[in-house]
Amino acid sequence: MEQVNVTQAARQLSDLLNRVAYQGASFELTRGGRRIARLVPAGPPERVKVSELNAIFARLPKLGEDAEAFERDITDAQAAIIPDRDPWDD
Repeated sequence: MEQVNVTQAARQLSDLLNRVAYQGASFELTRGGRRIARLVPAGPPERVKVSELNAIFARLPKLGEDAEAFERDITDAQAAIIPDRDPWDD
């Protein structure tokens, strides 16, 4: 685990957080040569039981009047997509 002085960590916080998030790096933060904190990746997100899904879905916001317009927009967008030509079809 790499040690980083808190002053340096404050100046480079964004970079340290990116390294933690994307590389799984961990850091010990020091002040006056003493370890005072650790910066480590968060654990996995809380798992959701299948039996809880209906309650979760019920709490989600509803589209209301815009639902039909949204569906039309999605259908129009799908119709406008031109699939890539497959070179093996020639």
